[in-house]
Amino acid sequence: MLYSESKERENQFVIALKIGFPFLLLAFMLFYLFKISDNTLEHLILSISLVPIYVYYIFYLIYNGFKSTLIEPITKTFTRKEILERIEKLKRVRTIVLIRVENISDINERYGITIADNILYIFSNKLNDFFKSYNFKDIPIGRYGGGNFLLIINGKTKELTHLLTIFSKELKNIGINDIEIKIDFSLIESNYDSDVSNIVKKLLLDIDKNKIEESLLPNIKPDEFEKIIIEAIESEKFIFKFQPSYDKSENIKILEVLVKIYSKSYGMLSYYQIERVVNQSGYETIFYKKMLTSLVKEIKNKDLKDVCFSIKMSAVTLRNNEFRIFINQLLYKNRINPNIFILEFGEEKKYKEIKRFNEIINQYRKLGFKMSIDNFAGDNSSLEYIKNLKVDLVKFDIEFTKYIDDSVYFELFSSYMELLKKLKIKSMVKFVDKADVYEKVKLLNPDFIQGFIVSKPKSLKHILPIIEEKKV
Repeated sequence: MLYSESKERENQFVIALKIGFPFLLLAFMLFYLFKISDNTLEHLILSISLVPIYVYYIFYLIYNGFKSTLIEPITKTFTRKEILERIEKLKRVRTIVLIRVENISDINERYGITIADNILYIFSNKLNDFFKSYNFKDIPIGRYGGGNFLLIINGKTKELTHLLTIFSKELKNIGINDIEIKIDFSLIESNYDSDVSNIVKKLLLDIDKNKIEESLLPNIKPDEFEKIIIEAIESEKFIFKFQPSYDKSENIKILEVLVKIYSKSYGMLSYYQIERVVNQSGYETIFYKKMLTSLVKEIKNKDLKDVCFSIKMSAVTLRNNEFRIFINQLLYKNRINPNIFILEFGEEKKYKEIKRFNEIINQYRKLGFKMSIDNFAGDNSSLEYIKNLKVDLVKFDIEFTKYIDDSVYFELFSSYMELLKKLKIKSMVKFVDKADVYEKVKLLNPDFIQGFIVSKPKSLKHILPIIEEKKV
């Protein structure tokens, strides 16, 4: 039995006592009154008047009993409210663990919601039994949402990391009911912050650290991150670097825009470091609006007729109709032709309303924007998008450059390149940093090559002379 289930039983027992005790007290009181008094009519009237009050009291307790349940119905673990309150009320330092069933949405889609719910129930019990086997008893486990669970454990983070790694490997090998289970986790001490919401935000950020190199993540608390973002948006403290790409004639035709924001306390922060906080805090669209406004100011009146600016955008923002109107008006007011912009996007999972998405992409293209898919053929939805969306350019995933000496990767690389030519979609290979890799990539005949072999990211004032030199 889960610790949460035992606490729920205690909670229900207390409610039962609250219901039963007044009844016993009322019965005893009436019995006593009947015994010492001969006025039965008076007692009868008193009894009749007390019964409706008691009935109302019973229904009130039952109603509040349903509302005050400590566990959620699917996994029988603590509710989100209960587990967060328990973290907030901790008087001693404990380790807080966020553990996530990464593929629960895939299980839900493939096997159905009933089986997915059963998987989560079995998972929470396996997790509880695993820690019991290592003498960790009465562990509060609560479901934070989806496949995310929060645990409060009295143990050192190093030891718990080791145990959770063992649990992860065991579960990956055996699965649950012959279904593969993928999990990830993050840990933090409860004294990290007095605000429990900041503890959870930090855990969520850490569990996604595989998307960003850990060394790039500054030790900034989530609430401080948010303040930095708000400050950057309000003061438009955006710093731009531009990374050139060669075309087949080794002329610079595309400049990829790399965005950073400035913080007095932490210096420069790249967008990759703050992206999740921007999205979760609800600043995504306003961030892009302010960023583009600053970018337009920087490139306005510059002689860059033969160069395009490639800007990585959120697909969610691109699907925002109000944003599309904004960017069109922004460029119109500043007399900048949209055809110098390549709007680059990518998503891990395919957007379900794909026909609607294609309509949106076509609306941008009609305005003059070029559209690009990022991390093509990587672990994402790019291959699905290439089948359904009309785009002008794709940028290959870093794996194809990294493993270009692998025969399988090279054959796939070559085949994809031929496919793109047939589809009349231009291609770019990124992260080309060495001369030998550059020569191998050139054999594949991509339309554009980018990387340190071409140039490191530079400010616009340092890029302009290089472009002019190439023209001569």
